[in-house]
Amino acid sequence: MRERIRSFAQSPWAICAVAAVVSIAAAAFSAAFPLLATDTACRYAPMAEAFAAGEWIEAFHPRFGVGMSVAGGLAVRLFGMDGYSACSLVSAFAWGLGVLPVFRIAERVFDRRTAWFAAILYVICPQMLVWALKGLREPFKALGILLMADALFRCRGSGWLNFAEAACGLLLLFTFKVDGVVVGGAFAVAYAVLDRFRARTWALAAWGLLAVQPMCWLVFEWTGAWLPAPQYAPYFHRLFGG
Repeated sequence: MRERIRSFAQSPWAICAVAAVVSIAAAAFSAAFPLLATDTACRYAPMAEAFAAGEWIEAFHPRFGVGMSVAGGLAVRLFGMDGYSACSLVSAFAWGLGVLPVFRIAERVFDRRTAWFAAILYVICPQMLVWALKGLREPFKALGILLMADALFRCRGSGWLNFAEAACGLLLLFTFKVDGVVVGGAFAVAYAVLDRFRARTWALAAWGLLAVQPMCWLVFEWTGAWLPAPQYAPYFHRLFGG
């Protein structure tokens, strides 16, 4: 029995269990002791509630992507909570899931003992926890970067599971933060080079193009330019006119 426990503690499943417990605990703490964030209260929470109610015009804004509206709105719909609590819940969940890629990256670069230490440091980092409890988008961006970084470290010689990890990371970066389009694009180029432009590289490129289309449509309705963020519109019009 002791050997089984030791074997489980040394497996990736233990890290998944830690991630689940951490995220649930953070979400419960956030529900009991909410931390006020102006961005969440004035932007993301109303948009999540609008998404849950099917009010699409109020649910999305081209400056903020579509990720938080969808994730928070689904939490509102499924659990019957208010928009602020829903944003805190999904943000805390994303923060908790970040434990797994942190562990995998540290284990790849160093060793398993260092990986456990890195996971503990990630959990007790106060700034990341505060972002999560406030229902901000930063934990989703951090999770996307961690997933993409882990995919890069394990790119060579691995199969389509590696592609799935990279695709999840790219989706988070492309849909939750405007600057995530640039960061995710840089990761995608690095992934293509390390992967030597094999089939999954082109699949990842197609996935990335598909992921940005909702934001492009929102920006087009607002500025007339088919771009993933309105901040890029002045440069687009400067180059191409209009």
